[in-house]
Amino acid sequence: MLFSSSKCPLPALVTWCRALRYSLSAGLDPVKSFKHQAKSGPRPLRALAGELAQKLGKGDSLADALEPHRDRFPPLFLELIAVGEQTGRLEDAFQELEEYYQSLHSVQRNFRAQMTYPIIQFFAAIFVVAFLIWILGMLGSKMDVLGFGLTGTAGALTFLGIAAVFVGGVVLVLKLSANNVRLRARMEGALLWVPAWGPALLAFAVMRFAVALRMCAEAGLRAEETLHYSFRATANSAFWAGEARAVAVAKRGGELVEALQASRAPFPPEFREMLLTGEETGNTSEVMERLAVRMREDAERKLKLAAQFTGYAVYGLVALMVIFFIFRIASSAFAAANPGGL
Repeated sequence: MLFSSSKCPLPALVTWCRALRYSLSAGLDPVKSFKHQAKSGPRPLRALAGELAQKLGKGDSLADALEPHRDRFPPLFLELIAVGEQTGRLEDAFQELEEYYQSLHSVQRNFRAQMTYPIIQFFAAIFVVAFLIWILGMLGSKMDVLGFGLTGTAGALTFLGIAAVFVGGVVLVLKLSANNVRLRARMEGALLWVPAWGPALLAFAVMRFAVALRMCAEAGLRAEETLHYSFRATANSAFWAGEARAVAVAKRGGELVEALQASRAPFPPEFREMLLTGEETGNTSEVMERLAVRMREDAERKLKLAAQFTGYAVYGLVALMVIFFIFRIASSAFAAANPGGL
């Protein structure tokens, strides 16, 4: 998922994956590894690490122990952990996750940096309008800047309240989607058709699919298991909707490319062509590894374009507000100067 859950910040997840990878590579027992993380690991995950250590000590698998906390982690994390456990390659799973989330954290930082100035301008415009409403009221002017009857102190406060409700609604939706895997997946699926944002989200979904597919192919899992984990890893409802159709084709003995076509999920033609090449040459894991790297770079580039698009949209909104107020003030001034309509 593009936006990480506040319950599991990306920096903490990166640190966790790195520490667990080192522990496993050193031959440390998973129970001891999680006990150590409960004491000195990332603070947001210490309590959870202690709980996982207890469950693992009772004989539960890590995937089963994490299941009650499914909304706390990105789907890719859970799917690769399950694959790593099934194949005895948990260390490799943590390494793959560490590299992916480290890259994603860098992308998020860049995105936030690009969006800072447009957001500042947006809030500045709101306060300028509120100040204009207030100052005209204080000067005794009857001019209605917005045309909604908002004048003076009461009008300025009402305008700020409306703006606060709008911004709060956007923040609330983002917060809910960040902490709910299914809602987040539906949002990303719906946004696939939005200019600039759609291509970026599609690239991220396909990249996650490629990462999971590579892990499953290297582990030698059955085709239906591979498709199940890979589709779930996309964290996108547009792909989840096609999982059952793809698995049905695989169970009948169909090739992976045939399964993807049957899924009707929005895979780019390049992805299907490279997967076909991998299947024909028997190098699916190597092809997916190269494709995942390419898609990651493509996703980062497209997210930058999405940030620029959003920034320009904010600039355009502010410009429209300024133009609207200029015309409102000019028309009000003209009406005041010509009370008879001359």
